[in-house]
Amino acid sequence: MKNRIVLFLLTLLSCQLWAANEPNPVDADLLKRIENKFVVDSLPVRYYSNILIRLEGQPTVDDSLIVQQLVDTLNSVIDVWKVYLIYEGTSNLVIQLNMPENIGKENHIERRDNSREIVQNKIILNMDADADSLTRKKQLYYYLMRSLVKFTEKAAESPKVKGSVFDEDSPEKITFASVDLPVIKSLYAKVYDDRSRRPRKNSSFQSNKFSFQSKNVSPRNRFLVSSAAGLLGMLLAIIYLIAIVQTGVIKNHNYDFGKFLWQGMLVFFAYVLQVAVASSIKVYFLNVKFDYRIVLGNTIGIAALGVISIILIFLTEFGILRKRKDDLLLNTLIPFLTTTFIPALLPMGLTLIMPSSVRNEEAIFGVTVTTILFCSLIGVARTFYIYMSMQSRHLLRKKDVQLAQLSELHKQAELQSLQSKINPHFLYNSLNSIASLATIDGQKTEKMALALSDFFKYSLNKEQKQTVSLKEEMESVETYLIIEKVRFGERLNYEVQLPQELEEAHIPQFLIQPLVENAVKHGLSQLTHNGLIRVVVERVNKQLKIRVFDNGPAFPDEPIAGYGLQSIQEKLNLLYQNKAWLKWENAPEKHILIVLPFSE
Repeated sequence: MKNRIVLFLLTLLSCQLWAANEPNPVDADLLKRIENKFVVDSLPVRYYSNILIRLEGQPTVDDSLIVQQLVDTLNSVIDVWKVYLIYEGTSNLVIQLNMPENIGKENHIERRDNSREIVQNKIILNMDADADSLTRKKQLYYYLMRSLVKFTEKAAESPKVKGSVFDEDSPEKITFASVDLPVIKSLYAKVYDDRSRRPRKNSSFQSNKFSFQSKNVSPRNRFLVSSAAGLLGMLLAIIYLIAIVQTGVIKNHNYDFGKFLWQGMLVFFAYVLQVAVASSIKVYFLNVKFDYRIVLGNTIGIAALGVISIILIFLTEFGILRKRKDDLLLNTLIPFLTTTFIPALLPMGLTLIMPSSVRNEEAIFGVTVTTILFCSLIGVARTFYIYMSMQSRHLLRKKDVQLAQLSELHKQAELQSLQSKINPHFLYNSLNSIASLATIDGQKTEKMALALSDFFKYSLNKEQKQTVSLKEEMESVETYLIIEKVRFGERLNYEVQLPQELEEAHIPQFLIQPLVENAVKHGLSQLTHNGLIRVVVERVNKQLKIRVFDNGPAFPDEPIAGYGLQSIQEKLNLLYQNKAWLKWENAPEKHILIVLPFSE
């Protein structure tokens, strides 16, 4: 019973202090001059939206009652917007009362506004626990009333009203002057909202979906609408991302800056889409004011931060991953971390240098959480895409290696097949020569048989190799010529010219011998004396040229290559494709030419 009496007395006293529902009449000229303290370009700088007041910290029952009474009084004089006292959710006027982190700070108002309107205010207020009721009323009244308007440069030139909350420099000096509420009523008149082209809001806002009838419903519905808007925006962004991936626009960039920036901006547009959809829903359903200048400024700011984020992501990943292209763990972990945290940490870092008057911790926190959630989704998708791409490349490389191995085995088999054809062909000729000499000259027969043995040692020891040095090949050629010279005697003479610096150059095995054999068979066999075969090897720029000369009859106009030439052409096609060739000429000297690519 005692508590009820105290509460009734406090209520009665509050009503008396706030005067009545209608402010007392004030001289119109004086009122106009006072208003000039807050007017810029014919418009007062004040809230242009419902005012949501939230008490934080350690308010007493008296404090809550005082603020509620002031809220009721303000609702009676403001005819366009509503004033609410809320206990949770987003607010644009926060009263932090005796919060531990504010102990020792001077009482003040932290403002977040621009040249046209107040966006959000925070009142830092510390009061002694033993302060009497009147002192507490003055403190709350003084800072709450002054937070509803913004003083301009004209304030110093305007007339002073003793005891007015707008003219005294401390709460102790105010007297709840009769001019205070009329000033608020005049500054928050509907005419100013009409001039600023803002839609009129009745005492209870009605929409086709939600109705905000009281201070208890508004925060909850706002939270539900904001959450639904965010989810819908996220869903549309995901659909957009799936679409651009399916169209093949997103490809492996190999950290080419131009491609990386282009693809990054395409992905970043998904974030812009999410923000645009969520903001549009809030504007429509929550009756949030729309200012194209603010929207344009925010869009430019978001785009700039997006480009900077993409550049920072590129530099970070390029610096870490450019030499670790095959490291699956790093190539998936690093992109996930950079994509998730760099776009969120960048705006957080920028807010640290913002003045406290324009910093909005709640908005910063909300944007940061939204950005991290969105970017983590992009990070997961990007990580999955990179993982699948690396796995696909790994499988393709594995198949390429297998195909290369099969091709190499096939090539070796073909070369060995060619080799097996060449050796018997030469063997038949040599054995025939030995048979013909056996009854004529035993020493020559022995010499030829030993030479033939050396020749086949070379062939048998090297047949598993694709290439041999020029020195080894020339030794084999000379062995062959020794064998043939035993058979032809003075009818066959030969010269071999191999520069010392080319001795270690590698060529296909049995590349020159078939040419020499062809010269003996089709050239010198038709001469009766002074037959000459010359083998000349030289380097011309990046080519190795091998010529086999003979002074036998000229090649016909359309020569039909013997088996030796055919086997050589097949070798060149297998080993060099179109980078090597063979041709024969009669002028100025009859010869066969082979041209091979040469590298140090």
